[in-house]
Amino acid sequence: MGLYSSISVALSGIRTTQAGIDLVSRNVANASTPGYTRKVLPQQNVVAGGQGIGVRSEGAVRQVDLFLQQQLRTQNAQAGSLEVLSSFLQRVDNLFGRPEDETSIAGVLEAFGDSLQDLTTDPANSAVRQSVINQASRSAELLNYLTNQVQGLRLDAENNIATAVDDVNALLQNIAKVNVQISQRQDGSISTADLEDQRDLAIDKLSKLLDIRVVEQNDGSLSVFTSSGFLLADKTAQVLNFDERTSIAANSQYSTDPAQRNVGTISITSGGVEVDLIQAGAFQGGEIGGYLKLRDDILVETQAQLDELASGLALAFSEEQVNGVAATAGPASGFDIDIANVQPGNEIHLNYTVTPPGTPVNITFVAVDDPASLPLANTVTANPNDQVVGINFNQPIGDIITDINAALPAEVVASTPGANTIRFLDDGAGATSDVNGVSAVVTPAALQDAGTGLALFVDGATNKIYSNSQDGQTQKLGFAGRIQLNDAVRNDNTLLVNYQTSPATASGDNTRPLDLIRRLKENQREYHPDSGIGGAGAPFSGSVDAFARRLVTFQTGQVAEVKRDLESVSLVKNALEEKFADGTGVNVDEEMANLLVLQNAFAANARVITAIQEMFQTLLTIGR
Repeated sequence: MGLYSSISVALSGIRTTQAGIDLVSRNVANASTPGYTRKVLPQQNVVAGGQGIGVRSEGAVRQVDLFLQQQLRTQNAQAGSLEVLSSFLQRVDNLFGRPEDETSIAGVLEAFGDSLQDLTTDPANSAVRQSVINQASRSAELLNYLTNQVQGLRLDAENNIATAVDDVNALLQNIAKVNVQISQRQDGSISTADLEDQRDLAIDKLSKLLDIRVVEQNDGSLSVFTSSGFLLADKTAQVLNFDERTSIAANSQYSTDPAQRNVGTISITSGGVEVDLIQAGAFQGGEIGGYLKLRDDILVETQAQLDELASGLALAFSEEQVNGVAATAGPASGFDIDIANVQPGNEIHLNYTVTPPGTPVNITFVAVDDPASLPLANTVTANPNDQVVGINFNQPIGDIITDINAALPAEVVASTPGANTIRFLDDGAGATSDVNGVSAVVTPAALQDAGTGLALFVDGATNKIYSNSQDGQTQKLGFAGRIQLNDAVRNDNTLLVNYQTSPATASGDNTRPLDLIRRLKENQREYHPDSGIGGAGAPFSGSVDAFARRLVTFQTGQVAEVKRDLESVSLVKNALEEKFADGTGVNVDEEMANLLVLQNAFAANARVITAIQEMFQTLLTIGR
């Protein structure tokens, strides 16, 4: 190798080490910059004619563990969802308070019960009766308030979804833009490492908003998909559309049927077709997934719990049990049941046995006024052991009987001995069937001469009797937001005591007050498992007072569970972040060690050039 070639080699070494020193300086300067990854400078031996003629540095590159990076993004999505849930559920828990708090729904019902207890000992006292009115009204108003707050939280979730979708669209545009820039620099002469950092930072932010999957393409660009497989961005970006709603009520719910849906949904256009991403299951995690779960599941269930409590409260005071009366017709026997007070939503319970197989069968006939509501689902009642049959009671009695018989085996026959009576008979003594019992649960509109119960609470400002009607949009849905004290009782508090007109109830009679407090605190009811309290096979059973306490403690347990999940995910996420930072972040000590190596290499190359210069001077001297 000649002296000129040696100079060329040394100069290439100086250029390479200078580039390395510059890169070390940049690494150290960006050691604490979010999203910055440590860069390294690949070097390549330059060969000509089979002989090395120097060294060449290529564009700076990153060393990133892609598998670890994807794991971290998955944990980002889970943490994002749980952080949203934890924040909102803490607000719900604060709203409901503790069972022992006087301002919680359990505490307010406890005070209502105390006022009823006072009434049992002094029913003639107008001030005591008015206290019951005040406490009953307070109970209804608190249920109204809680409903408004829960629906307000759902609207907050709706608004936050809209904001998150805007953020997603901005990030997708950024990712697509950087993808184009990276793909244009794939000849290797220009480093794309900083652009890759910029792109990863955007993708990391995106992974907090929704769960994604990333695939690297041959040109260095990345394709970003939803977890369910819909392409969001490559070198172009999809636009997510969200038809945000400005108001949300208890009956505002998501549906895959656009005609039934009255909350916003997120859609994209894929292959010329608009796709509902919520229906496609694209948001299982991330902040958007958390907001959707709140809006469409958790807070809907919270509303269902309030509605179940309001329903139980109204029905507990107003329902009357009507027992069947033994009846016979020749050898056949069974029961007559009075249906005079049956309203939509009221139930007739029939228990019969047909041998074989000899297994008792429970049928619950539920009255409806609108035949379009039929057939009813078997889950209309909380009882897991009955068969539900909806019957249109808004028709002549003969047609009612025909519909009932259509639901019965031939061995059990329904008929009518009078306009307001239904008779259920077996097929005769010693035959194959037995009618074991018939009863009805009705909600009389009359406040007197209809039993010791009382329609203390009604549905809305129209003073409509609450009967858990199944017609159209079921009466229970959103009832907690409409429950009110019956105006007739508000205007005449003697109705809390006077339950009959002939003979007139004595002013000091505590029969009705004693019954009312039993209905609130002692009588057992089954509560529908759709509320999330109790299971389908074993619904929660207890007094209205007990259900209120269970509802309040449910919220505390729910937020505690989410917080535990968040702590667990955060531990994993933090461990992955630490591991990822160790592998890709800048270690200043390591960079300083590299700097010493580069400085020595630079000095060595410079010394070569100095030595060659001295040799040239010596040769020039000899030439003279």
